[in-house]
Amino acid sequence: MLGLLGHSTSFALRRLSLGYREARLGADGLLGARGSWLRGHEFHYATLLERGSDEPLFDRAEGTTEACFGTRRGLCSGSFFHFIDSAERGTHA
Repeated sequence: MLGLLGHSTSFALRRLSLGYREARLGADGLLGARGSWLRGHEFHYATLLERGSDEPLFDRAEGTTEACFGTRRGLCSGSFFHFIDSAERGTHA
């Protein structure tokens, strides 16, 4: 909407994406250190049209759609992943 991130979405082709997810942060940030796993949920009707050239917010996510991965540019980030809590997990490749 404001051009803060390079991706684009649309509600023209509404498709429900719903469910609990776990995602691993790809870089240090406000939500935690790189490699930290987060637990949350995804709920949206929008469709990802273009991913853009921004860095991915998460380097791995389980049980999710591509749109949930999100992107980041500097201190700005965006995702359809709604953070609930940190997830204690073992090391994953």
